[in-house]
Amino acid sequence: MPPHMSGHVDFSPDTDIPSLRNKVILVTGGTAGLGKASIEALAKHEPAHIYFTGRNATAAQSLISSITQSNPSVALTFLEMDMGSLSTVKAALKRFAHDRLDILMCNAGIMASPAGLSKDGFEIQFAINHLGNAMVIQQLLPILKKTAEEPGSDIWVAAAAKRDELVNGAFYMPVGVESNSMLDKTAKDDELARKLWEWTDEVLAKF
Repeated sequence: MPPHMSGHVDFSPDTDIPSLRNKVILVTGGTAGLGKASIEALAKHEPAHIYFTGRNATAAQSLISSITQSNPSVALTFLEMDMGSLSTVKAALKRFAHDRLDILMCNAGIMASPAGLSKDGFEIQFAINHLGNAMVIQQLLPILKKTAEEPGSDIWVAAAAKRDELVNGAFYMPVGVESNSMLDKTAKDDELARKLWEWTDEVLAKF
């Protein structure tokens, strides 16, 4: 186990996820990888509806067919969107048709990709990993808040980190073997985090 994962306990999705009956879920980046595996695991616990996003409609239909066969009571809706295009993210979310949202998993992301710009002109990794998911959160936040106000609601925010590694609402660990102390300090700066989210709000307001 990597050093930064020490202290974690074994987790079995089959036995440790409670009943999700009547719950509504949305997963970004759900057609492959961790997103797809998460949807498959969550579907076993009988949620009312799972929305998931992605660009590959063929892969999405394959996933829907597979889950419908194994868990016919679970309804699924694919929201086709390009996380690198904020206007398509916003437009696709208009198809979210429920008045509650119990679980939001912002999974969509890329890493160590070739240099490039998004359709909106932002650095591609930042555009998808930060701005795209921020747009999802912004658009769904009113529904999340409404759901949280209902009796018995239990709201969780999770990250692949120990509690003391969570800073500014996120998990940060430099890529590579050696940690750059200056980069590490900058990434965990509270004032920088505040300015980043102010700027993010300004960007999202343009779309």
